[in-house]
Amino acid sequence: MHSLNAVHAYFAAYPGRYWIAGGWALDLFADRVRRPHTDVDVLVLARDLDLVAATFTDPRPTVENPNTGVQRPWQPGEPLTPGPDVLAFPDDLFPTPVRIILAASDGDDWVYHRGRGTIRKSLDDITLTTSAGLPYLAPEIALLFKSRSDRTKDTDDFHDVADLLDAPRRTWLHNHIAPRHPDHNWLAHLK
Repeated sequence: MHSLNAVHAYFAAYPGRYWIAGGWALDLFADRVRRPHTDVDVLVLARDLDLVAATFTDPRPTVENPNTGVQRPWQPGEPLTPGPDVLAFPDDLFPTPVRIILAASDGDDWVYHRGRGTIRKSLDDITLTTSAGLPYLAPEIALLFKSRSDRTKDTDDFHDVADLLDAPRRTWLHNHIAPRHPDHNWLAHLK
């Protein structure tokens, strides 16, 4: 939790919306640390990149290739794409590495970048907040991202929190996995 506290303090001056994402978001939802984490993913809206650039100037985040880890300088104003483009802070700035994941949006809606604009939810509905005021991604959204992978940790994350999902969250997740992956092994558990 030390890493999350450091992120919360660092983002205190950031005027845009942000969310703790990935496995940490599921830990916050479950109200316990379920497994070790190697980094912290922070989701921000791609439309707010100017706010990111204005807030985080020293050091400025770099653009990181999520497949290779290779980083290059990021110039404010440079367009970045939700999904393939990730911003990284220097690894020694936080207790564990922090990465900024970009989210597509449309007005007051978050839009799943892999859903061709058809999978969306209001920004308020994807936002949960800890008692200390740390915003994190709703579990059905974190799990939707994880559903496209067959990594063991993503499957374990699903099984750790699936029974904690209420009926609307379970139904939403089921209805957004099934059309694209009708044989997905999570679907039977979500019914």
